[in-house]
This record gives sequence, C-alpha cells and structure tokens, in this order.
Amino acid sequence: MNANILIETENISKEEWLRVRKHGLGGSDISILLGINPWRSELELWLDKTNQTNEPVAENEAMYFGSLLEPLLREEFTKRTGRKVVELKAILQHNEYPFMIADVDGITQDDEGNPAILELKTASEFKRSEWEQGVPNYYLTQVQHYLAVTGLKKAFVGVLIGGNTFVVREVDADIEIQEMLIALEKDFWNKVTNMVRPDIGSSDAAKKLLDSIYSGGIDEQLVLPEDAIEYVDMYIEATADMDSAKARQ
Repeated sequence: MNANILIETENISKEEWLRVRKHGLGGSDISILLGINPWRSELELWLDKTNQTNEPVAENEAMYFGSLLEPLLREEFTKRTGRKVVELKAILQHNEYPFMIADVDGITQDDEGNPAILELKTASEFKRSEWEQGVPNYYLTQVQHYLAVTGLKKAFVGVLIGGNTFVVREVDADIEIQEMLIALEKDFWNKVTNMVRPDIGSSDAAKKLLDSIYSGGIDEQLVLPEDAIEYVDMYIEATADMDSAKARQ
C-alpha cells in the first residue's frame, strides 16, 4: 500500500477516534459531498470539520448492529471465499493528499495474491434489490475513496442482507472516478482550511439542518420590496401549472 498510517486505533477511545476523523475526509463523508446522503448535508459536514459543532453523529440501531456483527462477517467472508483477512487497526492517510483518510474493515488478497480492501456492510431486506446488480453508488464511491487512499487495485464488499443472505461483490479501482473524488474532496477541504462556508443546498438533510438552526421562526412582520410582487405572481402561476400537470397525469 502507498498510504501512511495516521494513527493506530487498537487502544484509542471512541472520542479520540472521532476527534482524529475531524482532521480529514473518510469514506462515509463522500456521499455527503456528492449530495446523495439523506441524513447529512455538506454544510453540516463543514461545520463538523471546522469544529463549529460538538454534536457527534448519533449511532442508530443499524450502525450499532453493523459494528457488532463486523467480526462475524469478517469470518464469514473467509469461509465463503477462502481468502484470509487481516484486521487493520489504524486510520490510513493518502500520501499526497493528507486530508483523505480511510478506516477500512480489513485487508485481504485478490486472485493474484495482491493486497485488496475488504469492506463489510449490513442491509435491510428493503435494500435487497439495490445489491442485486452490484454495489450501490452510496457505498461504491466510499470504496473508490478507500482504493484512492491506499493505492490498491481491488476491493471486496461483503454485505449481510435481511439478516439471512451474505453476498460478496468485487470492485475494481476506477481512476476516472477517483480523480473526480479527489477534485471534489480537495475543493471541500480548501473550504475547510480557508473557512469558506459552502452553499446550503436543497437536500432533505439541508432542510433538516436549517429547521434545527432556525427553529421557531420570527414574530415581527416583514415588509417585502415592491419587486417581490413579481416573484409572488410567478410562484402562483407555477403552482397553477403544477396542479394542471398533475390533473393531466
């Protein structure tokens, strides 16, 4: 591997692990930058990386059991594939872009004996169809980030679906995707280091963030400028067009 070891994680606390992750972009951050994460927005990620929030990401039931099952899934991967796995207890760092970090679930081997990444997931029964054709984009970009950080050429993704089906998918390194991710992450990290606040965006996660920051609204009346009338008329007309289109549908 071409990556550096940022910190060994075997004997550090969860709090220390979270603190270290603030100094870079990990695999789970990539879907946020791409706007495909329904739970967190880019602005929320920026606030976290610039230490403007002290609220850790809440661990839900899926995350809890995913972590609990990880050792068992690692063993199951070896049973199913015959490939040995080494648990890598360290956070890795890209040797050229130090803000790119990776905390992988394990290192295994490809058919030629070269090191490969192992990533383990759990998915509900409702997500089964998303895994039928391969690795969903939400996780595929995460794996490509890990491959970019390590310089490795292949990854294996093992997923337990619905608690009763274990599937293994292979992912080859894609230089074009990795270059896109590097550019995206570099741009975001420049905003972090230069304290340039990103746009709020229009995702559900962004709306949720705004609702939490500006809850309650204001009591006083606001007088809008005269040109607001034009936009109100446009809004009413657009709403009528939408209702008409729905009726035709």
